[in-house]
Amino acid sequence: MTAASDTVVIPVATDTAAPAHAASSARAQTPPAPAAPLSASHFAAHTALSLREPLYAPLKILTLVQALDEVGVSPASALAGTGLSAAQIDDPATRTSIRQLLTVGRNAVRLSPVPELGLRVGQRLHISSYGLYGYAMLCTGTMREGFEMSMRYHALGTPVMPVRFSEEACQVIWHLPTHAELAMLDLTPDEYGFFLDIQFAGHATLVLDVMGPWCLPIEARYARPAPAHAEAITRTLGCPVRFGETRNELHYPREWLDRAPQMANPITVAEMSATCERLLAQIGWQAGLTRRVYEEITRVPGRFPGIEEVASTLCMTSRTLRRRLNDEGTSFSELLASVRHALALDYLGTTSLSLDDIAAALDFSDANSFRHAFKRWTGKSPVAFRR
Repeated sequence: MTAASDTVVIPVATDTAAPAHAASSARAQTPPAPAAPLSASHFAAHTALSLREPLYAPLKILTLVQALDEVGVSPASALAGTGLSAAQIDDPATRTSIRQLLTVGRNAVRLSPVPELGLRVGQRLHISSYGLYGYAMLCTGTMREGFEMSMRYHALGTPVMPVRFSEEACQVIWHLPTHAELAMLDLTPDEYGFFLDIQFAGHATLVLDVMGPWCLPIEARYARPAPAHAEAITRTLGCPVRFGETRNELHYPREWLDRAPQMANPITVAEMSATCERLLAQIGWQAGLTRRVYEEITRVPGRFPGIEEVASTLCMTSRTLRRRLNDEGTSFSELLASVRHALALDYLGTTSLSLDDIAAALDFSDANSFRHAFKRWTGKSPVAFRR
């Protein structure tokens, strides 16, 4: 990648060397192959649906609330607007939504006196903060298998950001989304920076937990200007950090991918993988009718069925469908608008499609109708958003 012209590089001095670990040869029970990561457009549409769904244990919210409490922000203030109590986030039976996690993060940005709080939260997200998903990664046979497993079961970790990794000639690179790619979340620059800090620090912490204290990244790239706490970012990640880049990336040497984690165990990883598969299926089941309607709306690209057609497919009347969606806190029109909104943001932010083409892809009658809808959703015209 070519660095942006205003790139700022903050190096870190380190004499930490990686030991010459031998790769594990135990491959008798290899975990399932990784699922393909969500593309940006699919993540956007998926997020439109899943933000409100209470599917996740409150592990990340609890970690955030504890970090805020240490800097003088009470749990009640941290949880304001979530509908959650301190007792509930201590209860493993509680299920929370991504929207509730985002609300706690917004409260943190507003109330915390510590600019590097996101880094502190990320450093607290140890392997145990991910439940069985974390223990599955801990026991994989190689670093590569751990990375692949983290992708396969990413949906179990209350995911705010879609992530992926790629292998290049000498490096393996984790890719994190830019602010524009998360437009559907409606985060301010400071809120986005907060969650980006959590993601970077949490990712580095997870790799250290799995592989050992030697396994530091060799470089990080931030697609944002250097913040006031830039030096704290460098200290936390333990590697040189380049700011003002076009992409967010965390780099490791590719040769490390075949090295064995500290606690590699082929039997345990097979058992944990099976459990994670059941948890993924459970999330899909818990999502209820809203998820099924979403799947029907997005089944055929460029064509969005009406409520009568969806109701017929689901073997119920449109009146019943309306009532049951209302019971789940949404409506057909709200789901349809959310999906079209998410896809519109993605098309405008990541493609060069004309407004006529985007309007057609989103099943609007013409570009003018699309412009009016987009202005209603965002307060901006499509052209202004694209600038």
